Amino acid sequence: MPEKYIAITNKLEIELKQMRANGITKLPSEIELAAKYACSRQTIRASLNILMNKGLIEKRKGSGSYLTEESTQNRVVFFVTEDCDRYLNPALIAGLRSELRSKYEPKTFSTYGNYKEEGDVIRKAIEEKASALVIDPSRDLIPGINDRLIMSAVNNRIPVIYINSNASPEGVLTVAPDYEDMAKKALGILKSQDKKRTACVFRMDSSSGMRGYRGFIDEFADEKLFDDRKCLLLTYKDEKEIMDGNTAVLSSFAEDIARDTESIICGNGIVTYQLVNVLGKKGISVPEDISVLCFDNGYFSTKGNAQIISAGYDETILCKKLAKTITALASGTDTGSTVLPFQLF
Repeated sequence: MPEKYIAITNKLEIELKQMRANGITKLPSEIELAAKYACSRQTIRASLNILMNKGLIEKRKGSGSYLTEESTQNRVVFFVTEDCDRYLNPALIAGLRSELRSKYEPKTFSTYGNYKEEGDVIRKAIEEKASALVIDPSRDLIPGINDRLIMSAVNNRIPVIYINSNASPEGVLTVAPDYEDMAKKALGILKSQDKKRTACVFRMDSSSGMRGYRGFIDEFADEKLFDDRKCLLLTYKDEKEIMDGNTAVLSSFAEDIARDTESIICGNGIVTYQLVNVLGKKGISVPEDISVLCFDNGYFSTKGNAQIISAGYDETILCKKLAKTITALASGTDTGSTVLPFQLF
């Protein structure tokens, strides 16, 4: 059982948070605290000394104990994504929480692709004066109804960071992989295997998808092998339907490319999974008939899957860079945006 002063210190830390929320900066007197916690003033002094050493309170001679400026700051980081429990997010959130440790507390929010839900979270971050607002945008290449709210957060000196995005509003930093470079490298890998007739599947309303597509078409600039009929460009809605099991658009695409395609590049792991299944149902074997390369840290980014050539980024690096960016911005230092390197699995 811990010493009594340690247990009281833990209770006082909770009380400090409540005081901060209520706008109260002065602690009760030592006598009042001793009566409240049924202990001696000596025990209270020991607890207050711990809080002072942590930088949470300061003692003013003849006046009492007060919350420090550091303790009055909100240490909560808002993390906003479509679904915190789906796909890559649980591992990302756990990694971020580990990197931030006791400095900041991530609070996660799922929007399920709903702009209203996202707007409510941004308003809440502004109202609570969050230390930072991290957004994993569903669509970042088309104007959003919440763009003004995001700018309001920036104007209220709340750092806003986009992850897995290469496009962001003014004043918003990004931490994201270089999808354009990876597309070029991916085609180089396939060409080295003498796979030159290549199709692709990318998102058209996300910066990651369009940068991947840009890298893809740039590699065909001086060649006659490019065929836009082999390029399937999906919307957010298309991708979500595929991820939920509706593969009609993939089936039609597979039918069109089956005869003269040697390889396919795909930007999403679950879409790749569904595409491989669709190809299999049409008697097309992966990788014997068609090679498939996936950009993702999800379904196919393990060394044990011999079917798929998988490229992704080191999630540990992403969490470290994101945590470093959050900490710097919260303390008033601009680190600039971060581009993460890809690697093959």
